[in-house]
Amino acid sequence: MKNVFYETGHGIGAELFTVEQNEDFSYPLHLHRCFEIIYLLDGEMDVTVENRVYRLSKDESIIIKPHEIHGLETKEKSRHILCIFSPELIGGAGDILIEKQLITPIIKAADDFYRRMFLSLNNDTSIYGIKGFLYCMCDVFIKNLTDKTDTKNKNKDIKLLHDVLSFIEENYASSCSLSDVAASVNYSYSYISKLFSESIGIPYYSYVTQLRIGKVCSILKNENCTVLEAALKSGFTSLRSFNRNFYDYTGKTPSEYRSFVTNKNA
Repeated sequence: MKNVFYETGHGIGAELFTVEQNEDFSYPLHLHRCFEIIYLLDGEMDVTVENRVYRLSKDESIIIKPHEIHGLETKEKSRHILCIFSPELIGGAGDILIEKQLITPIIKAADDFYRRMFLSLNNDTSIYGIKGFLYCMCDVFIKNLTDKTDTKNKNKDIKLLHDVLSFIEENYASSCSLSDVAASVNYSYSYISKLFSESIGIPYYSYVTQLRIGKVCSILKNENCTVLEAALKSGFTSLRSFNRNFYDYTGKTPSEYRSFVTNKNA
């Protein structure tokens, strides 16, 4: 599995709901605490959910549960509407969807009712309109459930992985060792190390280093500070180690990278 990141931008809110439209869209593997529904208006899109790839076609929808690792890839053309919403918005319906397995996470629209319903959404839609839409969609997906309950071990490890990735996001700029995270979630060092490598596909320390390099790149692009300040803000304590890792991951020195993004945006 490729690198995975925990998306913190959605935050924690009982009435969190966002909707957006995109064309020819791809997005790397990630996870978050919200539900996500994607409706494909045109073209095709490959949606990876928990190591399985689903081909989404025109007028099909897919639901992604909280804490499921997923990513989007458009190989040619696509146009879609994406809705992200907190589990609290749908109450018990969310609990049912989380607890039970789906025969398939994809549904095919029988007519243009769902298309019109998705197209009518925007971020200014009233909370009553949003909840009406979400309960309607949940009803469709709930009809696709089996009687089987998701395994407790799977759910436990997904939640644990969420806690680990959340810890990294909150502490990458300071102490963020594997020992630290193991102590914070009250699991053994070896268990967390194995879970992380098997779930994310790279060792824990490689992930933290990549995350920190990404933070440095963002700082160099958007803030007026020295390379040393950017490295320290992102959790690096050794400038020599930072320079080596930065070049390994980007193919450029920090100064070359800053010059490159500055000229690109000029």
